[in-house]
Amino acid sequence: MGHTPSTMIGPSLLTTVASPVRRPSLVSNAAAQQRHTLAARQARCHVSPLTAAVFPLLCASGAGASRCSRGPRLQRRCTRTAQAPLSVEEAAKQVKGLHLYPDFLSEAEGRELADFLDQGEPEWSQEQFGVPTLYRVKHFGVLGSLRPRMVRLPDPKLGEVDLPCDGILGLVSQRLSQQGLPWSGCLKGFVPNEANVNDYSRDDSRLLLHWDDRGLYEECVCSVTVMGDCVMTFQMGGRSNLSAPSSKTTGADAPVVRVAIPPRSLLVLRGSARYEWQHGIPEPEDFLSDRRMAIIFRRVKGVPQAVKASRDSDSLAEKPAEAGGRRRPDAAPCHAMVISTNWPDPDVSAAGRVTAGRLHLLRSFCSLESGNPVSFASPARPGNSQGKLSAANEVKCFRIKSNDEASVVAALESSGDPELVVFDGFNAEERFGHYVRKRQPDAMRVLDMQDFHALRLGRERLIAGGADAGAIASYRPKASDEDLQRELASIHRCDAILAISEDERALLVETYGVPRWKVTAAPFGFARPSRVLPSYQRRQGAMFIGNWRHRPNRDCAKWLIQEVWPLVRQRLPDLELSVYGANQTPEDAALTQESLGAYVRGYCRSVKKAMQQHHLLVAPLRYGAGVKGKVLEAMQHGLVVVTTPVGVEGIAAPDDFPGYVVETGGEDAEAFAEGIVKALRDPAQWEVQQQRAAALLAERFDENRLEEKLRDFLSERWQQLETDRQRDYVGQMLWHSSLRSTELMAKYIATKEQARSLQQSLDQAGTT
Repeated sequence: MGHTPSTMIGPSLLTTVASPVRRPSLVSNAAAQQRHTLAARQARCHVSPLTAAVFPLLCASGAGASRCSRGPRLQRRCTRTAQAPLSVEEAAKQVKGLHLYPDFLSEAEGRELADFLDQGEPEWSQEQFGVPTLYRVKHFGVLGSLRPRMVRLPDPKLGEVDLPCDGILGLVSQRLSQQGLPWSGCLKGFVPNEANVNDYSRDDSRLLLHWDDRGLYEECVCSVTVMGDCVMTFQMGGRSNLSAPSSKTTGADAPVVRVAIPPRSLLVLRGSARYEWQHGIPEPEDFLSDRRMAIIFRRVKGVPQAVKASRDSDSLAEKPAEAGGRRRPDAAPCHAMVISTNWPDPDVSAAGRVTAGRLHLLRSFCSLESGNPVSFASPARPGNSQGKLSAANEVKCFRIKSNDEASVVAALESSGDPELVVFDGFNAEERFGHYVRKRQPDAMRVLDMQDFHALRLGRERLIAGGADAGAIASYRPKASDEDLQRELASIHRCDAILAISEDERALLVETYGVPRWKVTAAPFGFARPSRVLPSYQRRQGAMFIGNWRHRPNRDCAKWLIQEVWPLVRQRLPDLELSVYGANQTPEDAALTQESLGAYVRGYCRSVKKAMQQHHLLVAPLRYGAGVKGKVLEAMQHGLVVVTTPVGVEGIAAPDDFPGYVVETGGEDAEAFAEGIVKALRDPAQWEVQQQRAAALLAERFDENRLEEKLRDFLSERWQQLETDRQRDYVGQMLWHSSLRSTELMAKYIATKEQARSLQQSLDQAGTT
């Protein structure tokens, strides 16, 4: 909206707020709107008299777009603009996430607000951040821009004005967060920190189709129409800024919805309308009044609500975050580095896809305006994975050495001395965290856990000891567990922790005493499932997939083929099983049993294609930790999942999981085989589970919402870094010299290697 906008509609759209004068219904003058729309389009697009006569009927039947013989570009415009505005109810069925509330302002409030904006500071301008606009603008509150990258508080010396807390504008902004009003459930306490005012003239203004930038603003976008009415256009897909999602549905094929926006109304954009539909007022005749004024309320990321600019504030750096700490002057780091013990490969494992997603987020999070802000370092030998990582994610890659400070320092220097360093697993932090702290003491160190290693290793020991499924599911490492001690020490040494699931976040906080502010859940994020997935009739068989280097996957595959599948074939003699996964050994490949229809097929070049060919993902995981990427990916591609309680951890409770959870599946092959048969017994029930899975993904694992949440967490920790370190007593204690065992061990090994090298040189000199 305005500088960068979006949309949402729900059942509350027709609810109104009591006001001195009731406005006419949004759809009460639909015929007049149709006549106005057609008259304007006839002049511009040569709509024939016959079309004019039947236009209302065409609109009612959904065929209101006229043809134009003046080229495909103009034809697309005519197709878009010739459509009559829909009622709110009809628009809501197509544009998910658009809410419209008439009479948000009373008539008296509208007049007072218009007078205040016309007469008060700041002055009207015809540009924003140096970019000319097709309408007049003025801005209140936090100033944010991605090009150039900048988030800061307003500076009175430059004529900039904060968003007021009193007066008519303060009253309107506070009304958005009040409870008990028709829009309260939609806005959920939304508190804006900026207001952008757009002043349109019908003769020479347009608002081009666009999204409000998702990298700069939080999800909710609110537009209050102060005066004038218009018809707003929503179009699916396209690309109007670099951080907006792309869509294959563009041009003449893109769905278009037009909605009349009355004066004094509130328009709220969330969800699909915010991220998937562009919106705008692309033609002058879409303005139904000579003048329209609207205020767009948004929340810029990276500036916590508690921080307010005073009238005499010179800069953000001068405002304390809270007692004992100061806020960073920069809104985001310029450079970031990820350090891992291996080169992640998104084509091989779900963990690799998580790391690729983190790199994508870091590129947009960093504030470097040119060049490459993100780098990756690992002691592993370079291979195809490194090349794919560099090419696909536009990152610089460095080979570093364990116990070699010089190689780590060289990588840090070459990558711009990053202010943000992410350790991919606690092993990476153990090996390299002390080098990073020594070289870059002010850099924020983040531990991306991937999964809870101590939990997984403890469960593996229980399996080896013959424990039952209940004992494995309820296992929690004790304080004496050495794996837990190492992992917790790494967690406490870092400034921020990314747990892979809400379950593991709660375990860290409630059982192991990690500060609540220090850790967030950062699970897999997925795009919405394809609208067209192969039906039950176009699929066949069952599959399992997993990196065989990961021991829980190897254990699962062997147990599935050797113990479970023979029992399945007794009941379903024609059912086949395909087992995919990278890093198989010849011994693994030999598990194929053609007589039972069980095939170990090796590396899978297209996970999507393989998954969309099968009915089921069968995953009798007996131990492990974290969120199982294979389970979520299967749900994304329309497979029904049969698994164990371990397989659904961090996704849903076993009773709520949209699939089949065999409680004793990790120890009872007979029970798991029966679960597979049950999942294929009723095609109608299979489709029900598929639909439930799609709904769960959209609710809990939507990639846009998860990315926004993670970005906000990193931004807050970045801004509060100095304060956080002052209150992180355990973390600071572990950096005391007497407790830095990993650093001292690294120095010992490095010294030992130097002595060995020197001795070899002396021996060679003595023989010559």
